[in-house]
Amino acid sequence: MFEMSLAKRGGGRQLRLLMGVAWLLMLAPGCDDPEREARLRWREEEVNAKEAAVVRKDRDLLREREEIAAARLTIAAREGELAKVKGEMEAELEKMKAARRAFEIKNLRGQAPRITAERVIVIDPATGEVLYEKNADKRGAIASTQKLLTALLVVEKGNLDGKMKVEKSDSDCAPVRLGIKEGEEYTRRQLLTALMVKSSNDIAQALARDHSGSVEAFVVAMNAKAKSLGLEDSLFQNPHGLPSDPEQYSTARNLSKIASVVDLMPDIRAMVKLKRFVFERPGQTSLTLENTNRVLSSYSICDGMKTGFTNAAGYCLVASGEKNGKRRIVVVLNGGKSGVWADAQALLEWAVRA
Repeated sequence: MFEMSLAKRGGGRQLRLLMGVAWLLMLAPGCDDPEREARLRWREEEVNAKEAAVVRKDRDLLREREEIAAARLTIAAREGELAKVKGEMEAELEKMKAARRAFEIKNLRGQAPRITAERVIVIDPATGEVLYEKNADKRGAIASTQKLLTALLVVEKGNLDGKMKVEKSDSDCAPVRLGIKEGEEYTRRQLLTALMVKSSNDIAQALARDHSGSVEAFVVAMNAKAKSLGLEDSLFQNPHGLPSDPEQYSTARNLSKIASVVDLMPDIRAMVKLKRFVFERPGQTSLTLENTNRVLSSYSICDGMKTGFTNAAGYCLVASGEKNGKRRIVVVLNGGKSGVWADAQALLEWAVRA
């Protein structure tokens, strides 16, 4: 009746399922089998023990990794401290070496000579080391020594052996002039050599105009080059160094940087060391130009560079020289008529001793 009732209610399928489960329970061993229960407990304990061992192993591994990480941090910190200490020790060692070198050099060179010029600097062009200075950052006129910058720009543009024609505007400047004339043709090398040896202002204008199209455009190029060299205390208004409005200016330190760059130019080095230069003029008698740098003749190791004079700048000289592998550049500005040569030579002699 019960089956029929369930069947009528659509539960025959559920009834058959319940009866199957009951039948299986009847066939299964009794839950009160001690041996079976012991085996089950043993297996359960074995599984639990293995799980506990895995957990312990994972925990030990994690702790080991944490200890390794902590040890690495400690080592890194100690290495950082050691590196810092090492750096400090190396810095102190360098200071000691520098002090010892300065002491040795002072003994070898002796006291720097007494200088009468107002603005002076002596450098090692290879390292930029300043060996002596006096008012080296004082701004003022530098006269024709700024023609070193003019020469630098001309050489950097190149084609020195190419010819250029003189224009009328090239000779429209104050003395000193070489007397080049409109329509004459010269190589840039020929004119630049004459500029470095005799310092003629008409040649400076001709080279500037040829370089940039006009003197005004060349002045822009001069100041751009000065900026690229990091010369913060310089302003140029023309290619030759004559007085201008507004006044142009530079410093002994800035000029020494220009000279250092020029000193790396073989073409200019070959020009500034000439004691004289024969200037060939088309259809005219050649001129023998004597170098305005007197130290070239009075001191054998001197091999350049450039002179200058205006009332504002006084007598000026950039002098270079080398002895026993020691190359030096001396800048003397606002010197006296005779004192400029004595100052430059004395400083050069002193500087190459060590």
